[in-house]
Amino acid sequence: MEWVDRMNQAISYVEEHLCDEIDPGEISRIMACPYGIFQRFFIQCTDVPLSEYIRRRRLTCAAYEVQHSGAKIVDIAVKYGYDSSDAFSAAFKRMHGMAPAMARQPETKLKFYSRLHFTLSIRGVAEMNYRNVERESFKVIGRRRITPSGGGTWELCKQDGSLENLLAAGQGSPLLGVCFGFDDEGNNDYMVAAEYRQEDLPDFESFTFPPSSWLVFEASGAISSHALGSTWKRIYGEFLPQSDYRQSNLPTIETYHDWDQNADFCKVDIWIPLEK
Repeated sequence: MEWVDRMNQAISYVEEHLCDEIDPGEISRIMACPYGIFQRFFIQCTDVPLSEYIRRRRLTCAAYEVQHSGAKIVDIAVKYGYDSSDAFSAAFKRMHGMAPAMARQPETKLKFYSRLHFTLSIRGVAEMNYRNVERESFKVIGRRRITPSGGGTWELCKQDGSLENLLAAGQGSPLLGVCFGFDDEGNNDYMVAAEYRQEDLPDFESFTFPPSSWLVFEASGAISSHALGSTWKRIYGEFLPQSDYRQSNLPTIETYHDWDQNADFCKVDIWIPLEK
C-alpha cells in the first residue's frame, strides 16, 4: 500500500499546485525516487504523460471558472499558468473545441477530466516470468532519437537502412530498444541498438552501461493484443509497486528475440536496471 499512498500524495501535491509552479523535486521527495522514474511509472500506468494530465486538469478547472465566475478570461488564463489570453484561448479551443468566450453561452458542452486516484486492485492471476541478472559493463551502439514513441525510432531505422548495419555489427545477436526516459510531453528518448564490443562505428551513437543488477521479464504473445505494452504495464502497475526492488536511473532495455508482424507474434525481454 505504500506505493499507492505515495502516488496519491503526489497527485494531491499536483492538484494543490495547479495554479502554481509544480516542483519536480517535491514529487521526487514524496515518491522517494528520482523524478524521471516517477514519470515512467505515471505514463505506463495511465497512458498519458504527467504534463498532459496537468494540462487537462488545469483546463478542466479553468473551464469551470469561465462558466461559473465573472472573472476576466485574461485573469483566468494567468491564474492557470498561461502567459497570454491568446495562448490560453488556443489551448482551451484544442481541448474543449471552442474559444473561452463561447463557453459562457447557455448549454455549452465542455470536456471534463477528473482528478486521478490510485487504488490497489485485485490482479496477478496471470503469472509473470522474470529473472535476476548481474551483468558486467557493456556497450551498445545505435540510432538515438526523441519521438512520440519507441516505434518512431524503429521506423526511422528501417527507412535509412540502419537495422541491417546494426544486425551486422551485433553479429546476429538480437536488436535492442534502449529507453532513456520520457520528456515532459511524453516523447520517448529511445535508441535502436546492438551490443557491440569493438571501437565505435561512424554514424552511430554509443552508450556504455556500468556493472549493474537487472530484472528481466518475458513478454510474448500477439502483437495485435499489445503483449509488449501489457507487460510494461504489469511491471509498473503490479510488480514493482509490490516488490522491494527499486529501479535505478539507467536506461531500460528491450531485447527483440522475435517480432513477426505477419505471424502476429512477438517475444521480447524487458530489462529493468536496479539500484544497488
